[in-house]
Amino acid sequence: MAYRVEYQGHVVTCDTVGELHVLLTENGSKPKTAAVQAAASTPQETASNMAILVSKLQKEQRDLLRHVANNSQITRERLRQLTGITDPHQFAGVLIGISKSAAGSKMKSPIESTHERENGSGPRVYQYKIRNSVKAELKEELSKVQ
Repeated sequence: MAYRVEYQGHVVTCDTVGELHVLLTENGSKPKTAAVQAAASTPQETASNMAILVSKLQKEQRDLLRHVANNSQITRERLRQLTGITDPHQFAGVLIGISKSAAGSKMKSPIESTHERENGSGPRVYQYKIRNSVKAELKEELSKVQ
């Protein structure tokens, strides 16, 4: 059943009771004008979440991402060598910083990590890669900044 409501000179049709409830609980706030509704329905030129993420990152974080993005998969030790971060706590801080910045940009961290044990019970070997779904976009955004 459709509900037809005249509200501040506008005729609104609601298909469900839920939509009607949302309309009625606006407490007198003005409905969107036709121009605003049209603008909201068309894609706008806004920065992507990845662009926002890359702009938030510090240089060492961007460098780390570049190294991971340019390799299909890279070990923790090799990544530490490439970035010049010898302290394991500092390295972990860089990774955590990337994850926190990604969360602040409303996205999941672009880095995935896996670990394996050497010979089944030996020390863990951590490897990092960029999620396939964001790799191309990340590379593009990283190429725009130094």
